[in-house]
Amino acid sequence: MPFLWVAIAVFVVTLNNTYALSILGLGLAFALYKSHDTRQIIQQTIPVELINKTIIAYGPANTTSRFSLPTGVLYLLSDGLYFKSFDSNEDISFIHIEISFTDTAVRKGGFSIFPHWHEIEMNNGMKDRFTFTVQNGGEWMLLMKVVRSELSKR
Repeated sequence: MPFLWVAIAVFVVTLNNTYALSILGLGLAFALYKSHDTRQIIQQTIPVELINKTIIAYGPANTTSRFSLPTGVLYLLSDGLYFKSFDSNEDISFIHIEISFTDTAVRKGGFSIFPHWHEIEMNNGMKDRFTFTVQNGGEWMLLMKVVRSELSKR
């Protein structure tokens, strides 16, 4: 969507269709490339560590910011979160966080390159902070509340 706005701005400023269409074409090519890249991340096989676990939800995510593209998959399990990165430049290649050990989990809103992408920041008892950027962060927060309430009933 940002490429559409840039193309419109270029057309308004230059009144030249060629420039606007070339920016639109580049934006479309980039979007198709990145959607293919994200689809390949999602279609990865389930990590061996999760074979005997109950997976409630999963989706593309990253650990950097709302302005970065997805670099891995975040799994919501019946006992916590598991992030598996497929990017060699990522600081965290995999991490498992038990929800019962988290003090707080907060969804951060704000401007993002992609619509409906939110940061979820979690804090454990040792004051370590883990931030994951996911699509539809509100749904992830709701599911994590359900998992936390189910764990507290046990």
